[in-house]
Amino acid sequence: MEKRALRLLLALAIAISNPSLASAQATDEEELEEDVVETEPGADDEEEPRLRPPSVEPIAIPDEEDAPTEEEEVEEEAVEEEEEPVEEEPAEDEELPSPDAADERLDLGGDPTIEPWTTPQTVFELHGYMRMRGEFQDQFSLGRGAPGSFGTDEVDYPFELFIPRDDVSVSGPIEGGCRGGASTEESPCDQRALAFANMRLRLEPTIHLSDDVRVRMQVDVFDNLVLGSTPEGYGLGSDYFGRSGERSYDSTFTPWTSFSGSQRPSSAGFNSWQDSIIVRRAWAEVRNRGLGELRFGRMGNHWGLGMMANGGTGIDADFQSDVDRIMAITRLVGFYFFGAWDFASEGFLYEDPLENRVPFDWVRNDDVDQFTFGVARRATPEEQEAALQRGDVVLNGGLYFVYRTQNLTSEGIRDPLNPSAEPVLFRRGFEVFVPDIWVQFLYENLRLEAEASMMIGTIDNVFRPTLGDEDGFEGPTNDILSFGFAFEGEYHLLNNQLGIYFNAGYASGDADVEGLIGDQQGGIYEQQPRSGASTDRNLTAYSFHPNYRIDLIFWRTIMRQISSAYYFRPGISYDFIRSSFGQLLGARADVVWSRASEAVQTWGNQPDLGVEIDAQVYYRSEDGPDLLDGFYASLQYGIFFPLGGLGYLPGDEPAADSPFRGGQNAQTLRLILGVQY
Repeated sequence: MEKRALRLLLALAIAISNPSLASAQATDEEELEEDVVETEPGADDEEEPRLRPPSVEPIAIPDEEDAPTEEEEVEEEAVEEEEEPVEEEPAEDEELPSPDAADERLDLGGDPTIEPWTTPQTVFELHGYMRMRGEFQDQFSLGRGAPGSFGTDEVDYPFELFIPRDDVSVSGPIEGGCRGGASTEESPCDQRALAFANMRLRLEPTIHLSDDVRVRMQVDVFDNLVLGSTPEGYGLGSDYFGRSGERSYDSTFTPWTSFSGSQRPSSAGFNSWQDSIIVRRAWAEVRNRGLGELRFGRMGNHWGLGMMANGGTGIDADFQSDVDRIMAITRLVGFYFFGAWDFASEGFLYEDPLENRVPFDWVRNDDVDQFTFGVARRATPEEQEAALQRGDVVLNGGLYFVYRTQNLTSEGIRDPLNPSAEPVLFRRGFEVFVPDIWVQFLYENLRLEAEASMMIGTIDNVFRPTLGDEDGFEGPTNDILSFGFAFEGEYHLLNNQLGIYFNAGYASGDADVEGLIGDQQGGIYEQQPRSGASTDRNLTAYSFHPNYRIDLIFWRTIMRQISSAYYFRPGISYDFIRSSFGQLLGARADVVWSRASEAVQTWGNQPDLGVEIDAQVYYRSEDGPDLLDGFYASLQYGIFFPLGGLGYLPGDEPAADSPFRGGQNAQTLRLILGVQY
């Protein structure tokens, strides 16, 4: 009895001091009773097993006399085995996908014909890239004139943008001399080249609520931040002490930027024109597998080759099409059908940061409304790969249609940041139809792809107001009729190591527009006929999307986009290393010959613009779960030879001793370092 009492007291002490430990010492009889209760007849066999809360009741330690016999223990074990719930194996579609089975991680720019969901996803994904680019630009002005170099105030746009501002031809003598010396004229700054580096970190997170509902974003950190542009002690505008219009570098640690020992985060209005973090896109995607997909928010917009709408993908991309829209997509008999309502511009808003009020659209008739429709046939990646392996032809393509309209405009508002300001409204009368057709032909190692687009419409008023300008009408009505075409072809040989390329494109011109990109602001709105020419009031100049690039110097950097011209671009590449796991080492060379669609638009009134030769060596590692993951590097060189279209008209040539006689070759050397994940 004493031993039994002692064991009882010990059990009570354990139950009080450590209930979980006491619970673990429950008798076999109690465990059996609890299991029987949980699995008594009538319980739902499909119900998932649930954990029992720990018992805090005193543990009854059985006496040796009460211990069960061997026969009883065998019977209890048999009962436990019969009544133990059997765990069902998870179905195959409930397993997490392997990294290789996941969908395209980088955003494909919003192309509605690329089906992104094929397997279940993890709850959170993060993809993107980190890049740094260094560039040396030599003589990108092509030797043409600086502002006022001919005794006038006329700007030789865009070439004057690439003349270094420390060049003696622009800045004049430097106080104290550029290299030191007895006088400023003995040591001028004779500079013809620009050199700089920039960086970008792109984050593309995705939150998967389920296989059919997800939220996506695109965020850029230090977007094209010029390295060294925000040193400690540097600021814009007035300083903290109210000396308006002055820059202040005074601080305890950096009395001048010469002493700067650190970099500060970029902050809009303080030391930069933009913030360190820029949110570009945020949208949701909801799918009903029987009906289709719904997207809403600010998202990317891409179609075909990206000649008109370009999503801005690629580690070397800079520009992209983003749109606020509600889009519905469905797929029937292999065809995608989609339609979207786009909020292109809401015009004048009421927005007061001092009031606890949600901003709202204050003028309805100044909105730019846009509606997008399309139908396309695109094989899924699995279907396409299987067809090519069988030796079949794969034909993809579709029709994309945009309708855009605007009645009034409030672009003449006196003070857009003043919530009490009244808008200045005048009629714009803009209506345009944009049909675009895209086709892709694939057969074995051959790819032929083309896109053609037109703009058809009218605009009653081409007036572009300055801030506070109320005189806002310039008639008569202008007709819009422009056309663009792009073609890409490539063929691979020698186990895909040798690549042969041919690209070509055409953008219609306008004989009533000065220059290939309009006036200094660009655009196609104002008709400015040359002397002796007549104005037909037809806006016929077409421009490609600025992220559709074919070279390194002329169209990419100097002109910023292909406009009012046509080009031919043959090329060849060879991959010295081409691993099935993603490693790549190769080289490529291209030649680009450019001509103006309308010779009268060129500066020299001749169609030939120039010939550019571009070459690069590229490398990609095989790190990461996907073929495109890992380290990327590219060393690029380009040289541009200007021709007659970039010369001067008779009688407009600079003086013989002028440094701006034109005809100078431009060169560039670019280094791209990046990590894609």
